[in-house]
Amino acid sequence: MKIGELAKVCGVSKDTVRYYVEKGLLIPFKKGAQMDFTDREYEDMQFIQKMKQMQFSIREMQAILTLKRLSNFIEPDTIQAYEDMLNQKKQDLHEKIDVLQEAYDIVDQELTKYASRKNAKAKAMGAPMIALSYLYCPHCGRQLMVQNAQISNNCVDEGELVCSCGYHAQITGGIVDTGNRYTGKYDRPDLKRGLYRNVGEEFVTGFQKSSDLVYNRLKELDTKGKVIMETNINGYFFLYNCIQNVEKDCLYIITDRYPEMLKMYKQLIETLQLDLNILFIADDSDHFPIKDGCVDILLDFYGSNEQFIYKQRSFLQEYRRYLKETAVILGALFGFDGNSRSVRLVSRYYPECSPIALDAKKMLHTYEEGGYEIQATEVAVSLQTYNKYSFACHQDGERLIQYYYEAWKK
Repeated sequence: MKIGELAKVCGVSKDTVRYYVEKGLLIPFKKGAQMDFTDREYEDMQFIQKMKQMQFSIREMQAILTLKRLSNFIEPDTIQAYEDMLNQKKQDLHEKIDVLQEAYDIVDQELTKYASRKNAKAKAMGAPMIALSYLYCPHCGRQLMVQNAQISNNCVDEGELVCSCGYHAQITGGIVDTGNRYTGKYDRPDLKRGLYRNVGEEFVTGFQKSSDLVYNRLKELDTKGKVIMETNINGYFFLYNCIQNVEKDCLYIITDRYPEMLKMYKQLIETLQLDLNILFIADDSDHFPIKDGCVDILLDFYGSNEQFIYKQRSFLQEYRRYLKETAVILGALFGFDGNSRSVRLVSRYYPECSPIALDAKKMLHTYEEGGYEIQATEVAVSLQTYNKYSFACHQDGERLIQYYYEAWKK
């Protein structure tokens, strides 16, 4: 029979038959380039498929078929040799079964563990009462009053923030919502956290190194009783990744232009049942309802990148009004060499951007221009990313540089 006929009756592909011929498992009669398969090859194929089911390797199959071809498979010594191979395979399979059973049990334990996390009862978080003294009118600078408040667990879950000048904001689901929305078409809430998965391995390495540097420096600082602020979390949210290990006796202010992003992260953090004071503020204006000069530590975990991509003002210009004279900015940012094509392409993808968006050196220089000392360390370089999101302008082979930095007022 021809190769196609054998393949069909045995339920395999012609490539599989050719592979077995190449390995000497099948030895058809050849006439030129033509192979003729007989009943012997059909029987050999049936035996090969049985050996495959028994988990024999190609080399083991070759040894067994050699034994079979050099005997009638009825001699006591031949049978004994085959039985030895079968017993060894049986022992190997027992060991594999034990390993697989252990792996199965661990997988089952992990499923149970994370099913319980997924179904964990959340501890609802509202706007902390201690945060109310930091809520000030962005128009006239007076402290905001809370009206029609629903309070539980020493937090405001629902309510209104009002000022005698007419300013008004809502506390909805424990989130301060000013009603200021982003109306452009170049950004959207990253509710599936695609930024974290579509950056490339080199960038992820730099991400982790930067995160470690920010976290370790934060632990060195005396944060007890302090106000720590992180902004633009639609990009990357540093505190979220280390939220279980941060200082409890302080106030965290988390802001973003998208209330849905804050709601998502708030719900996730609630499942951890942490005793933290976190004030979430949804606002896309250039002046939050926060008291000027109240923040001790400002965290910029690639938030400045988002700032430069979607706004003209620098990160420092946007947020310095909230900083104390002694405040420290801990951050990580990424950018390209200033003369690179990647920088020149930024405005094509993000027409709202600053003229210095993703020019790493110029972004860092804005702190010196603003009267701040800055120490920046190059953490990692990526020559290729996945060309998505803020990496869409990245030209393969050009350096995307990640920096860790620390800044303070001169």
